[in-house]
Amino acid sequence: MIHVAALPGTAAGREPLDKIIARARGEAALYRSAGIHGLMIENMHDTPYLRGATGPEVTAAMTAVGKAVKEGARIPVGVQILAGANQEALAAALAAGLDFIRAEGFVFAHVADEGLMQSCAA
Repeated sequence: MIHVAALPGTAAGREPLDKIIARARGEAALYRSAGIHGLMIENMHDTPYLRGATGPEVTAAMTAVGKAVKEGARIPVGVQILAGANQEALAAALAAGLDFIRAEGFVFAHVADEGLMQSCAA
């Protein structure tokens, strides 16, 4: 898991996107050299999390990070966008050419730090 730094436009975001991308690519290279068979990026540092939706700036930034990490990866790369922003993750994965998403709360609702997270499969 590559925990992407806080993204521009979020409450904790302080770094420019190009620096965030460079760090994520460096982590991806390290994981690949260690023999990892797959990677996933996640916007863990975009706190406080917004339940079930994020702004378009987060989707765009995660798309850019995902595309950069996927280039030359030769292993599956996926994305999760917190918290429970499954449609945004699907959009980022499609646009970046990623291989999978992690859909939080797809079948079952659960209680998380953000409160009740409804399932999205229905």
